[in-house]
Amino acid sequence: MLIKEVPRIQPNTKNLAKYVLNKATRISGNIPVNMGDINESANAIEADFNSRLTAKQKSNEMHYIVSFEEQHQDITDDKLITIGNELVKRHFGDNRNFLLAVHRDTNNPHLHLVMENRDFDHKAFFKKDNYRALENLAQRLEKKYSLKNEKISESRNDPNPVKLNYASKQYESRTGQESDEKKYKNELKGIVSNAKTPEALFKAMIADGFTIRANKSKTDPSKLSGYYISKASTSIKPSSIGFQMSKLIEKYKVDENGISELILRYESPLPPDELGEISSSPGPAPKPLPNRRESLYTKFQTSDGVNYTSKNEKYKTSFIVNDNSVSFTNPNEISIKAGIQALLEQGNRGPFYLTGSQDFKRKTWLVSAMMGLEVSNYQPSKSDLSALFERVKANQEKYPKAKIKLLELHINALKKENLEIDDLLKAPVSFSDLFPSHSKPENIEALETERPEKPEKEITVKSTDKKTKSKAEKIFDNQETDKKLLEKLTRQGEVGLDPLQPLKVHKP
Repeated sequence: MLIKEVPRIQPNTKNLAKYVLNKATRISGNIPVNMGDINESANAIEADFNSRLTAKQKSNEMHYIVSFEEQHQDITDDKLITIGNELVKRHFGDNRNFLLAVHRDTNNPHLHLVMENRDFDHKAFFKKDNYRALENLAQRLEKKYSLKNEKISESRNDPNPVKLNYASKQYESRTGQESDEKKYKNELKGIVSNAKTPEALFKAMIADGFTIRANKSKTDPSKLSGYYISKASTSIKPSSIGFQMSKLIEKYKVDENGISELILRYESPLPPDELGEISSSPGPAPKPLPNRRESLYTKFQTSDGVNYTSKNEKYKTSFIVNDNSVSFTNPNEISIKAGIQALLEQGNRGPFYLTGSQDFKRKTWLVSAMMGLEVSNYQPSKSDLSALFERVKANQEKYPKAKIKLLELHINALKKENLEIDDLLKAPVSFSDLFPSHSKPENIEALETERPEKPEKEITVKSTDKKTKSKAEKIFDNQETDKKLLEKLTRQGEVGLDPLQPLKVHKP
């Protein structure tokens, strides 16, 4: 059996209850339900759950799906309900409102479990290592009730499961989408399973766009203490997927010198320093002291208040704050935003004029747009506007606390491409409150400038959309009912955008 929590991207208890009850062949739990009037029951469940919502809570519901490997004829509704009730009692505690429903609309039977987050003592549910505890309980229930687990056990016995850092886990939990870290790690696991020799492994990694960097020993530079892998802006620790030198030596039956030689041979050269600058007219106010409480400044260190350098030694990014400009070396979006913060502290509000590569200008335009600022000499393309739309969509959970204020010209440009920002939210808060109008509404074509630009070199980055699924995910592909659920709720028009659906850009 497989227990999976369904992320509640845009909570709607009423529609969730209607979906679960409409397809149920059998129900259980301690919530009164009138199957003769499912709409009335769903409304009552939502009203009851919401009556105990606190000011800081966005939702008071939890939703889990329990999938089984048995065929429909091999397990009865009674047995499924018994297993579900025991799962609730042993893991969540049955001193809370919960609803169990058996569904048989896929190739294998499965249970939907809808619960109130707070129990009857008004205590919110929390369990340390929740997923690990659920997995351990699943195995005990499989043994007790003689359930099949041949296929799922293959995934459980994977010697090198994909481990994600905290930021990636939070991203996946918040958006319901796969993080870049998981995608790249699954790609690497697919590569190592097909590579017959260590040389073939490193060649395939380079061919798929991965970068290899050697960590040389501080006491003996001729020896390696290890290496790390990266793709795009994502750094991957080899030991998190069983790619460390000791594992490769064990797998391919070679000595340490052989692996070290391959790492050095296929090590990617350090990229040349990329330079860029953001400039603005002098600000009306004198430059205040840097605000050390600003979140992005904590990622940089300086001894003089002018030269800022990243605290992460893996990145060479840095910036220098001048009177009316900020110049960058190897800029990324974090350093660009921190540099813009420095200009804002001087009283410079833009529009900003950019010099540097096309990639630098694109990154700066995207960061500026999210901050509600204008760039005077960059014309965004359709793909740029789509990227901006995706950023806003991915952060909709943070509204209205997220400090994202789109200028009127950005809103107009997004609407021209049929990227309707208005439809992102289906909540009582007004659109004008989330994206305040500015006094300078302009057409997007007005972003062109007469100032001459230096010749630029475009950088092409190879990327791939190839996605390798885990064995467990492949097993239950035909019963990913949470995806169907979100699609259904979206069609009913009462929740926000479905993050599992691709972004559609229509040509004018």
